[in-house]
Amino acid sequence: MPRLAALSVLLAYVGCVGSAEQGGTRQALTAETVRVPAGKFVMGSDPGEGTRDERPEHVVWLDAYGIDVHEVTNAEYRACVDAGTCSAPSHTYSAARKEYFEKRDFDDFPVIYVTWRQARDYCAWKGARLPTEAEWEKAARGPAPDERNYPWGDTVPDCEHANFGGAQGCVGDTDTVGSRPLGASPFGALDLAGNVWEWTADWFDSQYYARSPAKNPRGPDHGSHRVIRGGCWLSDPASLRVSCRQAELPSTQAPNVGFRCARER
Repeated sequence: MPRLAALSVLLAYVGCVGSAEQGGTRQALTAETVRVPAGKFVMGSDPGEGTRDERPEHVVWLDAYGIDVHEVTNAEYRACVDAGTCSAPSHTYSAARKEYFEKRDFDDFPVIYVTWRQARDYCAWKGARLPTEAEWEKAARGPAPDERNYPWGDTVPDCEHANFGGAQGCVGDTDTVGSRPLGASPFGALDLAGNVWEWTADWFDSQYYARSPAKNPRGPDHGSHRVIRGGCWLSDPASLRVSCRQAELPSTQAPNVGFRCARER
C-alpha cells in the first residue's frame, strides 16, 4: 500500500480507539482569531477514559493567547505560496477530487498535503506560530473545571457538529471550514473536531503528561514525531475527543492533515 494511503487508513482506524462544493464566484474566508484568556484548564483524560498517552489528567495554567477560528484554507495558504514564502502542497488534489488546491471552488476548504515545517513557515509568515498541544486542547475544551469530551460538550458527534466517518461518512473528504457552528468550542473556535488533523508545535512523547510543567508546557525538547490533534474526515468519534493525541512524522504530507495558527496576546 502506498505511504499516503496507508497513513490515511492508520489515522482513521487506529485513532484513539452536506458538502459545501458549490460553484460560482465567492470571496474567500478571512482568518479570524479568538482570544483564550489566561487561566487553568483540565488536560488529558481520567483513568479508564481515552488512551494511556492521555494520562494522567492534570490541571494546566496557560497565559492568554489567540487561536484561529478555523483551519488555514487553500486560499490563505496559496497567498503565501504566491508571495514566494511558502512551498506548495505536495499534491493539488484531495481524496475524492482531482482538482483541489488550485481550484477556486475549494478556496474555503482546509489546505492539506503540507508538512509540519510548511505549516510552521506559513504561521510565521502571518506573524503567528503553531499552537502548543496544551493551547490547542484548552481552545477545544474550555477553562477548568470543564472536562467535556468534544468542543461542543458531551453529545455524541454527528454531521451537524463535525465532518468525520470516512468515505461513507458526512462528506467523504474535506469540507468548507467553519461550516458547522454547532461544533464551536467554548471560546468560539470551529472545526477543532474532524475535517483535518491539525499540526501542533510539540514533539510527541506518550509519557510527557507525567512530568509536564503545570504552567505553559511546551512539550519535550526533542523527538521523532510531532503531535497532531482533532481527528479528521476519516476518523471515528473516539478520535474527535478533545484529549485525543496522535504522533506523526514532521515530514508527513497527507489528505487528512492540515493546521491552524496561534498568536501571542
